[in-house]
Amino acid sequence: MRFIFFYVLILVVLSLAGTYIYFRTRPLLPSSGIWQIISRIVFVLTLISFIIGFILQSRGFYPLSTPFTIIGSWVLAAILYFVLFFLVIDILRLINLPLKLDFLSFKYTAEDSKGKLYSMIVSILTALILIIGYFNAKFPITKNLKYQTNKEIQKNFKYILVSDVHLGMINGDNFFERLKNKINAENPDFVVIAGDFFDGDPYPVIHSKVGKILEQIKTGCGIYVITGNHEYIGNADTASEFLKQHGVVVLRDSIAHLPFGVSIVGREDLSKNRISPRKPLKDLLQQVPNGNYSIVLDHQPPRHYEEEQNLGIDIELSGHTHAGAQLWPLILLTRKLYENDFGEITKNGSIFYTTSGYGTWGPPIRTSARPEMVVIEVTRK
Repeated sequence: MRFIFFYVLILVVLSLAGTYIYFRTRPLLPSSGIWQIISRIVFVLTLISFIIGFILQSRGFYPLSTPFTIIGSWVLAAILYFVLFFLVIDILRLINLPLKLDFLSFKYTAEDSKGKLYSMIVSILTALILIIGYFNAKFPITKNLKYQTNKEIQKNFKYILVSDVHLGMINGDNFFERLKNKINAENPDFVVIAGDFFDGDPYPVIHSKVGKILEQIKTGCGIYVITGNHEYIGNADTASEFLKQHGVVVLRDSIAHLPFGVSIVGREDLSKNRISPRKPLKDLLQQVPNGNYSIVLDHQPPRHYEEEQNLGIDIELSGHTHAGAQLWPLILLTRKLYENDFGEITKNGSIFYTTSGYGTWGPPIRTSARPEMVVIEVTRK
């Protein structure tokens, strides 16, 4: 119930955007008869399919919710680009009012051939962007990072960072199977998952093959995962218990010490603060033995780094932003919200890396940075 406001907001936005798009694309739709009625019904159902899918899923109708969720996810991305393209055209039309240039003087009606042409061009461009974005999301890259340390580690080590896998109704068994194969090919000492392993409701994952696939990931020292905001959107306790049952170490404001001088500090997601305050990072770091190499996992990158940069962290790893919320130009928003919404910065000797994430939320589409699995190697100086 605490997320009902979020979905009401989505419904309002969908209604406003959908109305705008409808009056811009109606030259392409039937203008009379039974087909006009059918096209309007299909338009509305398609527009609100994401909400329908959410309602069905929340009521436990998972098989029935799947097609609505998939269609609705694509619609979210389509709406963004339809609105952007039509806004640009309408701004140009407004500027053109005193100029009266012929190619910008038209109405969005079936009788106006120029208006119909513009509607068709925008539709084609939007479709091309979605197709390209889909294939961009479908083939994540492997990024390699190498660091040296003066810490008293007993050996050089290699580990893998993934975040924002978002397993659920859209990203399922086959998606995770491919990630498992990529991880095993690297033969890492351990794997860290920086939150949002689940897309929300853990039920579709629990009743899938994901548990067996997790058990097939080969590492020297295990898999370590923290909560993200989507674990709290679903059920963080249920999600954590599922992961533990399949051999994953869940770090919720806790620490894992590895035998070669490495400590992994896993923070609860900021969403935890709605229930009770999460532990201060300073208090957690006091449990790291002197000389150990410290890896801090925090799903949401700090807005700024005033606290973290003075705590002697070796590296802090985050995700959450999807390198600009997946869809350009939303990167303009994440760059305003976060000092480091994607990539690496160094402050006072501490490294902070925000990954673009491996999966997708909502649309299985990325038009900003590529999704990634990050391979990190640390060697002694």
